[in-house]
Amino acid sequence: MDLLIFSIILFIICTVASLIGVFLLFLIQTRKIQNVVFFILACWALYISYMNASTIPISHIGQQMLGWAFGFLAAIALLLRYAGKTEARYRISNVMVALSIVSSVLTLFLLSR
Repeated sequence: MDLLIFSIILFIICTVASLIGVFLLFLIQTRKIQNVVFFILACWALYISYMNASTIPISHIGQQMLGWAFGFLAAIALLLRYAGKTEARYRISNVMVALSIVSSVLTLFLLSR
């Protein structure tokens, strides 16, 4: 019972931290601070994708691939962010990281039961 309560509290903390990070990514206007928040969120998205893929049983390959796909989306966003310096690429990479985080948290909640 204690492990269940701990898991629920940990999931709530992860969800709240992810939502706060995504809101900060879009609300901060200073480019330097936004780059730091972006990098932290991209690493967070990769970690959540790892947690998602590693908690699913090995016999569910499709669900594991879905978990890794959202991490791959964050990796592409990192490459896109630092490969080009145009405003459009900054915005697209922000949206990609936000999608990766939200999708990873949702799949962690829905598929890991």
